Parts: sequence; structure tokens; C-alpha cells
Amino acid sequence: MEHPVLTVAIRNAKKSENKRLKRENKVPAVVYGKGYEAKSIAIDERELTKFLKTHGESSLINLQVADDTFPVLIKEVQRNTLKNSIDHVDFFKVSMDEEVEYNAPIVLVGDAEGIKMGGILQHQKREVALKALPADMLESVEVDISEMKIGDTLTVADLNVDDKNTVLDDANEVVVSILAPKLAEEDIETPEEGEEPELVENDQEEGE
Repeated sequence: MEHPVLTVAIRNAKKSENKRLKRENKVPAVVYGKGYEAKSIAIDERELTKFLKTHGESSLINLQVADDTFPVLIKEVQRNTLKNSIDHVDFFKVSMDEEVEYNAPIVLVGDAEGIKMGGILQHQKREVALKALPADMLESVEVDISEMKIGDTLTVADLNVDDKNTVLDDANEVVVSILAPKLAEEDIETPEEGEEPELVENDQEEGE
């Protein structure tokens, strides 16, 4: 399996350089790893945004730094939610013969029978923590919900993960469930037929 390549440039590590990078629409980043001297790098923001949209944040990446290319994982993406922009990215250089811990997105597939019957889908867990060699990492874990009926629940134990990956999450943690529809009338208390509404008595005497 070929892994996506992301090209970056070496940058000056001074904080004063960040303003210049912003003007040039570049995102400051750092790459580090076991036995690897950390390097300050920069990435074109548009290219990075497109890359993350296509490959996500959990995939193994081949990072190209100058004339060197090596596998990395994204450890952290710092975002500015107000400006809808990326402020900084941390990359971790991995060894292909050492296991790594990572999160794989959980993807629901199929149309649940319970939803067709009016049930409500509750997707409670969207990622699963795994451990594997970099070459065996999963881009996602698919969950077939087509047979789920109202009241059914799938847990981490039900996830279809190959034997090259070790699941780190609690096996009993709920991933997805189909809930019975709630009627709005349940929360509305209506008086029984023929029952008169209660009146609040006036404490003041008549004619006062």
C-alpha cells in the first residue's frame, strides 16, 4: 500500500517568522521522533487543508523534507475555530518495525432496518484506539448497521478489526445504537377528561 506524500519546507524556528508565514498562507509545523533531531517546517495552507480533507488525520504519511522522505503520523493539529484556519501541526517520525498507537475513524455503512421503522440513530463513538505496525495501520473501521433494529446496540467488541491491529478501547464501550422514537406528547401533562383546572384562591377578603 502506497502512503500519501506531503511536501514541506524547512523554516526558521523564530516566533517572529510566524507572521511572515501567515502572510504567505503557510502553516508552521514541527517534525520530531525517537532518535530524530526535531525540525521546524512550513506547509502551504491550501495544500495542507486539501490533504487533511482527503486523507484525514490518522493516516500514515510520507513526509518529504528537502531531499529526505520518511513516514510520519500527525500527532496534533491546532486550529483557530474563529478564523477557520490551521495554526500549527505536529508530526511524529515513526519506525516501520515498531508498533504505534493511533486512532482510526469509525465509518457507518448500510441503512439500518430500525431507522426505516422510525428509530433514531445514535452514533456515540466515532474513533477507535488501535495499536499496530505502521504498515498495518487501518485508514478506517467500517461498521455495517443494515441489520440493526430498534433497541439494538453495537459495542467496540463488535468492530471488525484484523488480527494485525490491537484494540485499546474498552470492549463494552457503545459505538452505535438505534433508539425508539420519542413522542413529544410524553412530556406534556394533559388534564383528564372532565377534570376542572385548579384555581388559585385570592387571600384578600371580598369587598376589601
